[in-house]
Amino acid sequence: MSEEDDLESLGVKSGAVLQSGKTVLQSGKTKYVIIKLLGEGGFGAVFLVQDMVSRERERPLFALKVEKKLDHRRHSKLKMEIAILKAVGTIRHNEQQQKKDKAERFLRHFTEIIDRAKKDRYFFLVMQLVGKSLADLKYERRERVLSLGTGLSVSHQCLEAVQCLHEVGYLHRDLKPANYACGLKDKSHNIYILDFGIARMYKKKNDLGLMEIKTPRDSVLFKGTVRFASLACHRNVEMGPKDDCESWFYLLIDLLVPKGLPWRRENDKIVVQKIKETVRKSPEMLFNKIKCEEELTKVFTYLNNLEYTDSVDYEYIYQLLEEAGKTCAVDLSAPYEWEIQTTTTHAPISGAPGQESIKK
Repeated sequence: MSEEDDLESLGVKSGAVLQSGKTVLQSGKTKYVIIKLLGEGGFGAVFLVQDMVSRERERPLFALKVEKKLDHRRHSKLKMEIAILKAVGTIRHNEQQQKKDKAERFLRHFTEIIDRAKKDRYFFLVMQLVGKSLADLKYERRERVLSLGTGLSVSHQCLEAVQCLHEVGYLHRDLKPANYACGLKDKSHNIYILDFGIARMYKKKNDLGLMEIKTPRDSVLFKGTVRFASLACHRNVEMGPKDDCESWFYLLIDLLVPKGLPWRRENDKIVVQKIKETVRKSPEMLFNKIKCEEELTKVFTYLNNLEYTDSVDYEYIYQLLEEAGKTCAVDLSAPYEWEIQTTTTHAPISGAPGQESIKK
């Protein structure tokens, strides 16, 4: 069976039957056999694959993302993903020695590109395999939330990833628990940011070769997930770093507060927008009397006062998260709940095509 014939059984089409262990994809340096389908959508799919050529005793497993080539699509999700991961990788080479530790701290939140290839009708990207998404890990908890210690520490890591993304000039525009995942085995304490399918470069080089923020467009389409979208996104206003941080804050509340976000049961964009506007006047609605409400209110208020062109003071937010941990009497350096369970099973790759994001 040729690779082009294989495409029909890749699960790219909804309901397609996958022949586990028989479908093989080949790059310029090796072959990958598909183990199982992890997720799929209208334009592609994500698979668990194994390197067939590796000489290691246990042939390594990876995540392989396939995307169809469609003439009418202006932007390729995989091309954007590759561009971002390459941009992030340059940090390690450009930073001076005294800044290496900071760079490594940021880089640990991004998965490694293993391989890639182009075919006539599709192309694929092979990536480091990660564990369960924060959405899955949260759902496994008794009250569908993480403990205060785990939740605050995880949120700190999530923001580090966002800060790194912003420093290389990109916005994610779809931050949510499903687009973060823990690592596997000895990396189970590490949090990875995933799915850059609707990311956007918000900085460009000026005539002097310096990076500057792009002039905002007059109007933009809604992009992202309704539950976690910023107010600017609802209002069709150009998004900047502060909007990613607003989505990150909603993610934090979703992970920590037992009753979740006040608009969690709503799907209508207009209704959700109105509730988000209401909580600006009554932020206590967000916290459900959580112990660290004061510190988190300061974070929310700070983010609300930022404008499109403003730089985010991430260190100030990290400081408030540390203070929140002290108020709640939790150790932010302690093992996470799933580490204590010593589980290393992997779940469907978060951010797989076809999830709830609006990407028109």
